[in-house]
Amino acid sequence: MQARLLSGMRGSGSGKLQPGMLVMLKFYTTRFWLAVLAVLGLTGVAGMTTGCGFFPKITTCTTNCTTASNFMYVANTASAGTAAGSVAGFSLTTKTTAATSTTPATSTLSLAVTPNSAYSLGFVPSAIAITPTNTFIYAASQTTGIFLYSVGSNGALTEENNSTAVASDLASSMQVDSTGSWLIVADASLASSNAIINVYSIASTTGLLTLSGTLNGVKVAGASRQLFIAPNNVNVFLTLSTGGTESLTLNATTGALTDQANLPPITTPNADLGVTTDPNSTFVFVTETGASAVRVLTIGTNGALTNVSGSPFATGGTGPAAVLVDSSGSYVYVANSTSNTVSGFVLAANGTLTAISGSPFATGAGPSGLAEDSTKTYLGVVCNGGGSDLEVYSFDATTLGKLDAAGNATTGTDPTLPIAIVASKAVSST
Repeated sequence: MQARLLSGMRGSGSGKLQPGMLVMLKFYTTRFWLAVLAVLGLTGVAGMTTGCGFFPKITTCTTNCTTASNFMYVANTASAGTAAGSVAGFSLTTKTTAATSTTPATSTLSLAVTPNSAYSLGFVPSAIAITPTNTFIYAASQTTGIFLYSVGSNGALTEENNSTAVASDLASSMQVDSTGSWLIVADASLASSNAIINVYSIASTTGLLTLSGTLNGVKVAGASRQLFIAPNNVNVFLTLSTGGTESLTLNATTGALTDQANLPPITTPNADLGVTTDPNSTFVFVTETGASAVRVLTIGTNGALTNVSGSPFATGGTGPAAVLVDSSGSYVYVANSTSNTVSGFVLAANGTLTAISGSPFATGAGPSGLAEDSTKTYLGVVCNGGGSDLEVYSFDATTLGKLDAAGNATTGTDPTLPIAIVASKAVSST
């Protein structure tokens, strides 16, 4: 739609926008206008090379419109103060009031629980993962193993495998790779022990797991915190609290893992907690307590890591935990778990970070997990401290990357003490 619109506004062979473009564009939101400017290279925002992934797909909305729902799932470790774990599912539906000749379109988020949510697990969850086709969810416990749930078209979850564990791992973190072929699981470890990592192949039709390889202890001891698989399906990272961050590589054909190197904390007794990469697998981002900062490093051959200029970057908050890069690679967000904020940064092409105007942004108590929805319109923040367990933010129409409160919900009978969140992913139609 954007390409056709731009094509229609260009003169034959001139490559320039015609004078009538402003008349055409007044029917579109300010957000789309900014996206057009970004595509044409007319914006001065640092780090923006292809526009912001948070701009929603433009549709022909001449009357009031409703976009199709997508889903977020939250892992709860309690219910009303008891150790009764569950997964709460939510649909996100955007209702748009059409633009007029004088006013832009306005959008409103509707949050609704999925059928029969919250789903009782029968155990306290320690980690949750979703397949890229949004077909299956895995929920892990540090006492009973990993369990499998299928995802219905309405977002409802159904427990599979006769309600028995599909793997015996006592996981602290896990993720499905971008092809949906592998589930990589980091087992829980103590500060004095070396974490074990298992790699499972995933049966595409059933979601059942087959053990393909085991790394029987990473090089450096530490309490395993978060595992992340880079989109290139080669680089894998595991934070180990005071043990730093382990850099590994994956053979995506065989599932074999190779432990390449360890990145120690900046100083003792700092602890590495959250980890992620950009969509191009160029940079890795590590949150570190003590420094109250996020480290940014380039990813080299065999997972070699090199700090970018200016790293670490202060978050302006305390207790940095989860970290997320948006799907366009334009923005970085860090959940500050003890100051109840999310910090936002513009990501430049060289990996440096610049705080977004208004950052850090207020959240509920104890933000501990972040997820971007499949429409690239919302950021979900799960808060462990009670009250508004799930906070959802939209992205400001004028200040790119800035967070605006869009909705919130409890994820059960509080306190639910949620620890993690996953979102349904955009699925290619090709």
